[in-house]
Amino acid sequence: MITAEKQPLLNIRDYSFKFPSYSGLQNRALFEGLNFILNRGEFWIVLGPPESGKTTLGRCLTAVYPGLTQAETSGDILIDGESVRTRSACDWIEKTGIVFQDPEEQIITTRCDDEASLALESLAVEPQEIQRRLSSSFDRFSVLGKERRNPVSLSGGEKKRLLLAALEMQDPDFWILDESMDELDRDGQIFLMNYLRDRARQGNRGILLFASKYKEIFHDSGAELALLSGGRMIREHDDPRSFQKLLEADGLSLAEKPETKPPIIRAGDDSCLFRMKDVKYMYPGNSDFTLEIDLLELKKGEVIALEGPNGCGKTTLARIISGLILPDRGELTLTGDPAGKARLNRSCGYLFQNPDYQLFLPTVAEELALGLKSSGLDKGQRSTMVNEAITLFRLPSPDAPPALMSFGARKRLQGAIYYLLDKDLYILDEADSGLNFTDYISIVGELRNKGAALIVITHDRHVQALGADRVIRMEQGRILDQESRKRRDPAHD
Repeated sequence: MITAEKQPLLNIRDYSFKFPSYSGLQNRALFEGLNFILNRGEFWIVLGPPESGKTTLGRCLTAVYPGLTQAETSGDILIDGESVRTRSACDWIEKTGIVFQDPEEQIITTRCDDEASLALESLAVEPQEIQRRLSSSFDRFSVLGKERRNPVSLSGGEKKRLLLAALEMQDPDFWILDESMDELDRDGQIFLMNYLRDRARQGNRGILLFASKYKEIFHDSGAELALLSGGRMIREHDDPRSFQKLLEADGLSLAEKPETKPPIIRAGDDSCLFRMKDVKYMYPGNSDFTLEIDLLELKKGEVIALEGPNGCGKTTLARIISGLILPDRGELTLTGDPAGKARLNRSCGYLFQNPDYQLFLPTVAEELALGLKSSGLDKGQRSTMVNEAITLFRLPSPDAPPALMSFGARKRLQGAIYYLLDKDLYILDEADSGLNFTDYISIVGELRNKGAALIVITHDRHVQALGADRVIRMEQGRILDQESRKRRDPAHD
């Protein structure tokens, strides 16, 4: 029973949602009779594995879906007692706001200040007030100084900080954040938890954060926890002990005992695979950042976890190692021999933060088969390998269109594509973003079992502990000293 002090902001009543099926993609009902209430002043974290419907639900709450999706729906979603169906998505701008899981789907302008001001300009807010809010929010979310930058030039974490700043400037009654913890550095994650708690309580807002993995900082965040699984919403306070077991069953949390973690097999030998020495790189037209690496060595079969604040140069380093950009100076070697762009391209597989940068063919089978065309294998052998990868990486079917798959499924497809290619080194940029622990362990384990070395870029210290031989920390374009690279136990952080 709702007490007199509580004011329901969101009320989901017997809501059901089912996408239409397509060739190779037989869709099931994501929700059937879903019920949930969020009151003003409450901050909820809703956990759920990939394909559980978190992103879909977030877009339903803002009236973006069903839209043109042709989805079958029933039940209702009420915001302050009004059905979301009564208005179009743009007409809810003062009541609801969302940060998408993939910033690329949301950012539409070529300057950070324009992007953040867009909502307020559409509401005819005075320019002086827009500037006041922009300065305050950019400072709070560490985007200050980047007003004139093109958002495309920002790191993944910086793009999310930009969208969070824009949401604060908009300041709706109901905030929806889809996987906004992913790609933020550790300090950013802690700040965001404290900020959302205070914003909900002091601003009388309702806040919903979706996440694919349980993080220890959720425990002290002041947030209520729920699990979206099997089309149902399960609240932690109904049965805390069972709730934890359900998280583990869905791969959202790791069991406490180390021996329960799936093993990651070591491979390779101790010889040096890759070496970078005295490397320097500056982006043309950007004097604010310089990458300077004195020495980085990677052994065959080694797994390195690479961490550091947003914008410190992790992705830039990855692009140099994979041959996508050439340093202004410095020495790069593979197995002791000088390595140029072409050799680095052949030897290194780079899984981008955003899988959509690498997926462009109409079906899963075509994506997987593309890299095998020059392998010398006959059509039957290639088909067998494709089908094995589909099973191993839990992909829908050979005919499934990647564009209609979930973000997590597209990340698994990335892993499957490179699994079929024999590379000496793989770089997984924000590898665990949008994935639960089970999927992450599977991708890293399968790649490592092929004998390849891995560089895993991640901010999650539990993820770093899953098979990493070393943890390397970067700050301001530089690698810290040797002592800081020792593998750490997240329980001591």
